[in-house]
Amino acid sequence: MAVPLGAGALLYLWADWSLHRSATPTAVAVLVGVALTVAALVACNALFRAGGGCLAVLLMVAGLAAVWVEVRDSSPRSEVVACAVVGEVRVTHHPSFGEGAPRPRTLFHHTVDCPGGYPAEFTAESRAASEGGTIRIAYDPTHRQDPVLASENVSPGSPVIPTVLLTLSALTSLITLARRPGRAP
Repeated sequence: MAVPLGAGALLYLWADWSLHRSATPTAVAVLVGVALTVAALVACNALFRAGGGCLAVLLMVAGLAAVWVEVRDSSPRSEVVACAVVGEVRVTHHPSFGEGAPRPRTLFHHTVDCPGGYPAEFTAESRAASEGGTIRIAYDPTHRQDPVLASENVSPGSPVIPTVLLTLSALTSLITLARRPGRAP
């Protein structure tokens, strides 16, 4: 039970430090995250030798991926800047095709002049301001998250899904081992 949950805790600590507290390049952060995931899979295989099988492995990989996404999305963008809308707002329509497809979307592309030069363009599902107006934009200075309206700058992350997936992975392995004759968990 300790392998998936321990791997999740280690990956959470690494992702939090590398994505939010250091200047680690994204490629390095992801590569180390993948290495931690592979190490967890090797450790699980060594400890349980087919205990839990494919389902446990899939749940663990999904849980570790969910940990990474949760950490990435767990903090709001740290910088807010007031940007002037320059030029006409460009509108694009994105239709939906087929049953079950996402709803049609209309996007408003604002060319903006921000102190520091970033972002140069801002896209939203509604007109944030007309030409000559001002938009308050929240952004991540490391450019790991897309800019959003300052009023929508919230942390969408939740530890529930990763915790459930990793716990199910551990339980699946333990139950499978307990059901095999001559094997102790």
